[in-house]
Amino acid sequence: MIHRERHEVDVCHLCGRTVPARLITQHHLTPKEKGGTHLEKVPLCKPCHKQIHATFSNAQLARELANLPLLRGAPQLQPFLRWIRKQKPDRNFRTVRSHDRPLSKRERRRYCGQQKRVSC
Repeated sequence: MIHRERHEVDVCHLCGRTVPARLITQHHLTPKEKGGTHLEKVPLCKPCHKQIHATFSNAQLARELANLPLLRGAPQLQPFLRWIRKQKPDRNFRTVRSHDRPLSKRERRRYCGQQKRVSC
């Protein structure tokens, strides 16, 4: 008996690409730490999901971008979305955090401790 590997695919709700199911993650529209529930999730490809969290803080996501049309229209994501739509669907990419993304309290404490500055 021959077993064939099933190639399941899914669609990223942000970039619209059809990608292998292994590259799909669930994004909480309202971050869990900001009161989001398991009911408020959308499937995104890993590159899109990582880019969202590299670009925006959880506070920004909860306050300003708590639905899919707002995320799709975010000016900060437009260059990324134009680029990712041209990429092969089975690739995952390294993501670097945006310099414009505000630091969390934990990140500020860590950064300020390393900088040895009085005002941080």
